[in-house]
Amino acid sequence: MRFKTITAPTMREAMQTLRDSMGPDAIILNTQCGADGSVILRAALERRAEPGALPDDDMAQMANPFAFPMADPAQETEIIAEISDALNFHRVSEDLVARLTKTASAFSVNDAIAALTATFDGLFGFSPLACAPERPVMLIGPAGAGKTVTTVKLTARALLAGHDAMLITTDVTRTGASAQLRELTEIMGCTLHEASGPADLADLLAQRQPGSACFIDTPACSPFNLTELELVKSLIMAADVDPVLTLPAGGDAAEAAEIVHIFSGLGARGMIVTRLDTTRRLGSILSAMDSAAMTLHHVSVTPYIARGLAPISPGALAHIFMEDPFEQDTYQELERASQ
Repeated sequence: MRFKTITAPTMREAMQTLRDSMGPDAIILNTQCGADGSVILRAALERRAEPGALPDDDMAQMANPFAFPMADPAQETEIIAEISDALNFHRVSEDLVARLTKTASAFSVNDAIAALTATFDGLFGFSPLACAPERPVMLIGPAGAGKTVTTVKLTARALLAGHDAMLITTDVTRTGASAQLRELTEIMGCTLHEASGPADLADLLAQRQPGSACFIDTPACSPFNLTELELVKSLIMAADVDPVLTLPAGGDAAEAAEIVHIFSGLGARGMIVTRLDTTRRLGSILSAMDSAAMTLHHVSVTPYIARGLAPISPGALAHIFMEDPFEQDTYQELERASQ
């Protein structure tokens, strides 16, 4: 199977490039929106060998016998069963398990983690946020997702990297919310700005210094409450911001998929997953990423501000899903990375 990522200004141009480069039999795996508004499309194509020709993997193996460790049929079956068992433990939906294992079976490797890494890399998007993103980053999401703490972590990360940072809260009605943030920003030597609505937010963003990072905390928003959704939408529309969903790990996979689908309708194209340290079944993460081609930016494996957010890769996520949930070796590595 051959994979290809295509970036184009519009979906029409991306589809034309796909047809020109891979033909009509290509399968679209997912699509997402780039930071500059471009369309990023991932596709796959089943390779067809010419009569009498060696398969591509066999040719590569002859050229470099150590490049592709091949699995025999019995071992392949064992690898796919191992992946399936792990995904089922994490309560991944039956349909998604079937698609993930089918994709994993296309990779001729003799290791379950390598097969799942390649699968995640082909199907999902992974991209850490820059320490000082060009556009203001607005954290949105349901109550209890950890938006406020995540906003502070992103601000602290920017300051520690030597950037100027602006932190704005629009959550001015919740009791104690501003006071909690003000304490944290004073420790960091950063001024907290408050915006009581879209107009205030637009005015504050107009004062932002060129090149400085800007992170915006928002009120809790139920994905099933139209009034709250309309408020968040008005904040997003007030200025040119990048809405990023904050989603807690755990919970029902179908519910997570529905939540992501709703927030993607507000413009969110990426997410940060929190509270990995408080749950052991993470199927909701895959359902969320699959629901709306959501790019995974970071994960949080600790509540402590100083330890920040950890970058996440297909390999790290594959290790989390495949390792013993009680050993947590990858969690410890992620926590070190977040420092």
